[in-house]
Amino acid sequence: MINCEQDLLVNLIELSPQNARRKFRQSIFESWGWKCAYCEKDLDTNSATIDHILPKFKGGHNVKSNMLCSCSSCNRSKGSVLLEEWYNPSNFHYTEERLGKIKHWIEDNSLSIKVLSPDKATPYITNDFYIGWISN
Repeated sequence: MINCEQDLLVNLIELSPQNARRKFRQSIFESWGWKCAYCEKDLDTNSATIDHILPKFKGGHNVKSNMLCSCSSCNRSKGSVLLEEWYNPSNFHYTEERLGKIKHWIEDNSLSIKVLSPDKATPYITNDFYIGWISN
């Protein structure tokens, strides 16, 4: 399963960072059937964009559970607003079914992280993307 661009770089060393990013984004577009998650508009390679459910500006990350396929119109309209504030019954494109799909996407693509107690492990940073733990 591809959860972030780094998964492709780690597992497919022959990919350049640019190709890993493209393949990662394409996997998101394909998962959504090349349709906007918010309005279901049909998309293609020229019109598809990636929206961060929790905007990067507000602490969101480039992980699959936080990124979905969006048309440029919906992406611009949402901007850096939180999903709950923007995609609600007052939104022209809102449907309970699409909101359910988005929530399902978030849950299905989230990583499980086992947090060790601080007395059993010490955190260390391997690079800008990974935080590891050394058992004490």
